[in-house]
Amino acid sequence: MKKIKTMAAALMLMAAVPAAVYADSRAAMDCNSDGVVDIFDMVSARRNGSSAAELKALSSFLLGNGSQTQTEDGYKLIWSDEFDGDSLDESKWSYELGNWKLDDSGNYITNGWGNNEQEFYTSQNTAVKDGVLTISARRESWKDEKQGSYDYTSARINTHKKFSVCGGRIEVRARCDSGKSLWPAIWMLPEDSVYGGWAASGEIDIMEGWGSTPEKVCGTVHFGNTWPNNTYLTGEYEFGAGDSTEKWHTYSIEWDSGEIRWYVDDKLYSTQKDWYSEGFKYPAPFDQKFYIILNLAVGGHFDGVDGIYADPNTFAGGDKNFDIDYVRVYEKSGSDFVPSELSSLTLDNYIEGADASVTNKDGCTVISVRNAGSLEYAVMGLLRDRQVKAGEKHTLSFDVSSTAQRSMVVTAEDSTYARYLDKKLTITPERKHYSFDVTFEKDMAVDLKFQLGNIDGAAEVGAHDITLYDIEWK
Repeated sequence: MKKIKTMAAALMLMAAVPAAVYADSRAAMDCNSDGVVDIFDMVSARRNGSSAAELKALSSFLLGNGSQTQTEDGYKLIWSDEFDGDSLDESKWSYELGNWKLDDSGNYITNGWGNNEQEFYTSQNTAVKDGVLTISARRESWKDEKQGSYDYTSARINTHKKFSVCGGRIEVRARCDSGKSLWPAIWMLPEDSVYGGWAASGEIDIMEGWGSTPEKVCGTVHFGNTWPNNTYLTGEYEFGAGDSTEKWHTYSIEWDSGEIRWYVDDKLYSTQKDWYSEGFKYPAPFDQKFYIILNLAVGGHFDGVDGIYADPNTFAGGDKNFDIDYVRVYEKSGSDFVPSELSSLTLDNYIEGADASVTNKDGCTVISVRNAGSLEYAVMGLLRDRQVKAGEKHTLSFDVSSTAQRSMVVTAEDSTYARYLDKKLTITPERKHYSFDVTFEKDMAVDLKFQLGNIDGAAEVGAHDITLYDIEWK
């Protein structure tokens, strides 16, 4: 492959050369001979055995020259991982560890990641070699001091707080071993749950596969309201005879405002547009930034035995691997699709020994208290995990009204429950505005809490609704 062997030299010549030499250099990089130097030449270069140095040089050129990253259908590459190193690039990816699903403050919600999954995720179940990331699921004993003992391990990685995107084309080339109870997934969650907890703020599944039926995959969106009042839309793709998820395929979505399309090897198989987020304007919730997740689950409701268990026979021959060749994200040229701005921040809920609900709407949050319980914090609306720095002054502002007069406590607390803001208010049917400044002594994460449990005898008030309007944290 003479063209490949001269690629690195060609790239070096392109800085300041006559037009004729520039043209020859571009021809040397046109690895698939289609007359265009674009990201698809990277695929051809890898298939033809290009060296790691040549691949890295081509990747750098493509990422550094916007005019060269245009695809034929008007998308521009803005982020990628070609997995050309010898380990996971943790400037792009983070590991999610364990078997427990936690909230943003690290509090336990449920085990099995909410899906009855049987694996324990570790940082030791990934490998990067020859341009491919491998996530390995293993049958092995694993003990954790807090989370207990497990018979299977695997890995789950994400780009949360490192890269997220609103719209465009997200494309992943991958393959996965088959076997009952394997659950490979390429998916996305919101960078910030601005419309409330799962699935009010949405979930986008680019590809999910059933280990027991590798001849098909699906693409799904989850939305509506917080669990269990959520719903979903899905579509399935069936491979041709003799084909399956065990072979290399390119899984992608094209995401516009008001429409998401799913593809396998550029074949369109599903289009969705009829979603919603309860209380908010369309196209919520899919009008915010989402981050990328790659994982290989074992067991659980998707393909587990009886919707729970892992099948040990699947691992009779050893590890089962989910291989990823690349992840690429493209921006649509000329698109004005950007995250929608909310007029009021949305609140998570915390209910302990009480009967209440928290409903986020466009411009306000309604906390319905049917039984205030016995604790001051038995009912809370929360803004979780707000990052602050030493010496910074922040302002919390909001309007509030209540159908019954009662007390409300507003706090800003760190992980030890130390309070940096602590205000008790009397709230009435009259809408009133409040604004509080607070300065922090060190870098930390704080939770802002609107406490509406049994404060000053609120348990005797009876059923009532509290509405918080135009919540801002600046």
